[in-house]
Amino acid sequence: MFKKDLFKIKKIYDLCNCWLELNTKFTAISEINVCPMKNFDYKRRKLFSIGPHLIGLLFITAGLFAIASPVIFKSEIEPEKAILVGAAAITIGLMVVTSYSGTTFNFEEKKVKEYTSFCSYKIGEWSSLPDILLVKVVSHSYHATNTPNGISPTFSGYVNVYKVLLYANHPTPEFSFLYASNAQAMKEAKLLATHLHAELEISDLMV
Repeated sequence: MFKKDLFKIKKIYDLCNCWLELNTKFTAISEINVCPMKNFDYKRRKLFSIGPHLIGLLFITAGLFAIASPVIFKSEIEPEKAILVGAAAITIGLMVVTSYSGTTFNFEEKKVKEYTSFCSYKIGEWSSLPDILLVKVVSHSYHATNTPNGISPTFSGYVNVYKVLLYANHPTPEFSFLYASNAQAMKEAKLLATHLHAELEISDLMV
């Protein structure tokens, strides 16, 4: 009985080793066959920031409340009307929450598009991407204070942000991308410099 158990354990061990070996080979092949990046997409949005997105969340909450109100309060409102009103509010809320602006690059065709997105549908026109000569990363600190609104926490203090600036033949940047993370800003800057064949300059404060 003991020998049979050892034999079963050995078989399981061999199968695990075989699976690990195949998985390693598959991962290596996948990495070799990775296609080069064709697009860069920068989204300007904060889901829980004060403004339109917060209003969208309030619409969704109100819609859910409207749908549930006939059951909770046992009111005289017809369930069909409550569902209709609630669904309309939720639809408006989702459209507001999913809306944002952004910038996308097509590296292969050397085009850029400034867009506004609604429910993943991007509205905007493509234009020629200028020759970017320099990608610069800088840090910036500013004093931020949010007004108490009963939803988001009250905050007052200095905030560090990181900018990725793209320069062509002008002293002012053609594009500016803002990041809350130092690591993310560095990663995106290196990616852009590589695909745009531009020089990468990193501020001393970033090192």
